[in-house]
Amino acid sequence: MDKLNPWRVGSAMAVTAGTLSLVCAAAVMLFPEQTVAFVNSWTHGLDLTALRSNKPITLESLGYGLFNVTLTGYLIGVLFAGCYNLVARCPFCR
Repeated sequence: MDKLNPWRVGSAMAVTAGTLSLVCAAAVMLFPEQTVAFVNSWTHGLDLTALRSNKPITLESLGYGLFNVTLTGYLIGVLFAGCYNLVARCPFCR
């Protein structure tokens, strides 16, 4: 098995998570009801409409959320690559 570079995988995950976060924010701003209905389809019968806020999305809240999602994505990617490399060395995991 090829070894993964944790920093590259983390960076790719951060870019992916950040992009999805921006797409989601745009969907919420442009199509709020449809976005909630779309996400509701993932929750196996739970109704998330009560969680919807009437508070407007600000540039500050968008930036803060984007930073947090990107940082979390980076850390998850680094952890994933490290775990992958560890399992790849295991003689019983082949």
